[in-house]
Amino acid sequence: MAIHPVPRKLYKYRPFDVFCLRILTHAEVSYSDPRKFNDPLDCDPTIEVDIELNDLEHLCYEFLRSTLTDDEAKAEIKNYRYLSSEHGDFRSDPSVEAYLKSLLAERIRERLKQELGSQGVLSLSARWDSSLMWSHYADNHKGICIEFDATALSHPNLGAVDYLAPRRIRASDLFDWKKRLSGDAGQRVRNTYFFSKANPWRYEKEWRELAERSGVRESSFAVTAIHFGLKCDGAVIQTVVKLLDRNPSVFLYNMYPHKNSFRLKRRSVERDVIESYGLRTPARIEFKDTFFSTTRARCQN
Repeated sequence: MAIHPVPRKLYKYRPFDVFCLRILTHAEVSYSDPRKFNDPLDCDPTIEVDIELNDLEHLCYEFLRSTLTDDEAKAEIKNYRYLSSEHGDFRSDPSVEAYLKSLLAERIRERLKQELGSQGVLSLSARWDSSLMWSHYADNHKGICIEFDATALSHPNLGAVDYLAPRRIRASDLFDWKKRLSGDAGQRVRNTYFFSKANPWRYEKEWRELAERSGVRESSFAVTAIHFGLKCDGAVIQTVVKLLDRNPSVFLYNMYPHKNSFRLKRRSVERDVIESYGLRTPARIEFKDTFFSTTRARCQN
């Protein structure tokens, strides 16, 4: 992951739904399965083979041993050698050796995805004013953007996404991690796997926190503000204001467009006016006596 100081505030763009309400009422957040990201290249690294064939086979064996017996793992390695033999002898033909290495590297990549892909990823942003993110992640500006305080607790698994990092993971780092138990090499592997993303996504200014598994879990961030989108329904705003019950520690903002540019700005919500609202009775019921008396008068005339 890129080494940056953790921002005091991080943001989550959301449509207004049950999961959004649970962030506010139950302090729950959802860690996503990285294998289901909308960008198919995200958390899907390639393997750069920079080690000898013998070491690559030992590395593949190490990955296979996580779910197979010794004999099953060895049999699979032998099968890759057999498949390569259809093109010649890998011991004497460099092109066949390269083909065998590619087979082993692809199998290693598959096993790596199985191992790391089961972890959960909480995606946040360092900005609240991204029009694209409001469109993509907050129901076309009809949703909300929640501000979190990132300073209340330590977050050892939180890091910034690196939009300039390579997509590839070196086989030598995998070998040092798995065979030599190098913690530094393992960290480099995880950084490339989870915190490398294509440069066109840089507008997101994304930060990620990792968890052992995907799914809903208790949040380690305190909510400090809520932003309502340009097209957020008034009923949503009223519901959230009532939910907060005059909690002054959570700031509320309406988004609005800058007068002379495409930038988004924010202004404080007039909470006092909204807090005075209650459950609204339909006008036809609330004023039924007046309505019916007027109707009768018209009929009589």
